[in-house]
Amino acid sequence: MAYFHNPLLDKWMRVEHEDNALSMGKLAGRNMAGEQSRYDHLPMFYSDLFDIGYEAVGELNPDLETYSDWQEPYQKGVVYYLDHGRVRGVLLWNVWDQVEAARGLIAAPDPIKPGDLRGRIT
Repeated sequence: MAYFHNPLLDKWMRVEHEDNALSMGKLAGRNMAGEQSRYDHLPMFYSDLFDIGYEAVGELNPDLETYSDWQEPYQKGVVYYLDHGRVRGVLLWNVWDQVEAARGLIAAPDPIKPGDLRGRIT
């Protein structure tokens, strides 16, 4: 269940985290009850350690181009992962309640220049 094809990123992903398990489990139950829906949720994952935490969504691949937009260097900011001008993943470092904004950038159909990402998510 943790390995699935994500249509937004057009790739197979393995996400072993709460958001994926809850979303996929609910859809599996609905489909077993007769619904015929495809799983297209782009899951997020997170972690917290004392005063530091992050939320991440999409493909956080160090082989991709990265663009960092720090509000406080290495304490609070957003790291974008891009492939051919498209945002593929977003790491929200001590930036909260912005997962939907990150998903929106990943779903955007048009390419974006890295510098145009400054201040997009705060």
